[in-house]
Amino acid sequence: MTGSRHPSFPLALLPCVSRLELQPAQRLFRAGTSPRHIHFIEQGAVRLVRHGRQGEEVVLHDARPGEFLAEASLDSLRYHCDAVASGASVVLRVAKADFQRLLTEDAAFERTWIALLGAQLRTARARIERLSLRSAEERIRHLLLSEGRGPRCELEVAGTLKDLARQLGLTHESLYRTLARMQKDGVIDRQGLRLRLTQGEASQRMT
Repeated sequence: MTGSRHPSFPLALLPCVSRLELQPAQRLFRAGTSPRHIHFIEQGAVRLVRHGRQGEEVVLHDARPGEFLAEASLDSLRYHCDAVASGASVVLRVAKADFQRLLTEDAAFERTWIALLGAQLRTARARIERLSLRSAEERIRHLLLSEGRGPRCELEVAGTLKDLARQLGLTHESLYRTLARMQKDGVIDRQGLRLRLTQGEASQRMT
């Protein structure tokens, strides 16, 4: 494998991994096809989608760097959704047969995999909790507090602000207005796709 490995990618998988670059809107796999690889997002974002009766896109999950994608396919005969790159992305993939062999033969990797699944489950639950919040500002605050890093909960948005709006269950107009208001009110700092709490807001949270 060329390039740097994402820090949360298990070392045991390195001998079997290949690296795939995706262009925006490129499909990684299609519903109905047989799973042959386990995928991990190294850069960018990939969304799992189904289509409604009118052809509308229904987003099931937005996978971001550090996440495995459609891990349930490990025990499935076919994919039940499409996977589409939200923007330019890099995916690490391991053949399903190699992955299953490691789970059987390597107890340390098995424990690592169980821990990773647990972490992704907690993240999924946090996202469900976030969508239950009523206001756009509450959802943005929740996102920064649950997924941001460091004392100021810094977060770099994967994809575009439209992708973030979809992830938060908001229209992109509502997201833009709320971000502008929060920035004006001294709640957040924003530089492009990088968001974080202001120093004053972070200090209040710590007290």
